[in-house]
Amino acid sequence: MKSIRNQRASRRPLSDLLYDQVLERILSGELAPGASISEAEVGAMFEVSRTPIREVLIKLGEQGLVDVFPQVGTFIAPIRIDEVTQAAFIRENLECALIREAAANIDQAGIDALAMILREQQEAKDAGDMVRFYQADEAMHARIAEIAGKPRVWRVIQQSKIHVDRVRRLALKQKLKASLVLEQHQRICAALAARDADTAAACMREHLHGVYEFVRKVAVNEMPAANEKR
Repeated sequence: MKSIRNQRASRRPLSDLLYDQVLERILSGELAPGASISEAEVGAMFEVSRTPIREVLIKLGEQGLVDVFPQVGTFIAPIRIDEVTQAAFIRENLECALIREAAANIDQAGIDALAMILREQQEAKDAGDMVRFYQADEAMHARIAEIAGKPRVWRVIQQSKIHVDRVRRLALKQKLKASLVLEQHQRICAALAARDADTAAACMREHLHGVYEFVRKVAVNEMPAANEKR
């Protein structure tokens, strides 16, 4: 594998780059629940020293993504429904507050930016490209936080929703009722363009609750099989 050091043009700390790479492998299932993840294995995979690896494993442990058993080893954590439920609760309540701020702040540039993201998501749906569809989904929610003037809140949401994202990645093949999701996004953006905070918040809550219900069903149906890979 190509050394992660070759990706350092951004001048981000090596531990941050390494964290992103390991997290992506956890979310994608490449590092499956129960898989061993030792400092030596990660070092060989990414051609890095143990110091940044140790920092990454500590961070992943704090997030509940790895389990550390002294004298035994470190393993990718199973997907836990309680973590998924709490993450969904945090996201729903923070985003519904954010969108009210966005409705008060939005200008034409913000309206145009959201319209462009919706077009991207429509194209992704039409092409059956669910990875691109979800990327546009994330971009829309991030843009709403920026319009609200609170981008840090979106970063908090991103950290908390990691457990939801593990299940969402399991569900990629199910396409998460893409047409319904896109329709909900369109209603959210229309309410923002009208600067209607109450309608925007109601649409966002309906959207996120629907996503959570879908994720919960996937968790019940597919988590046992995923966790059995341990």
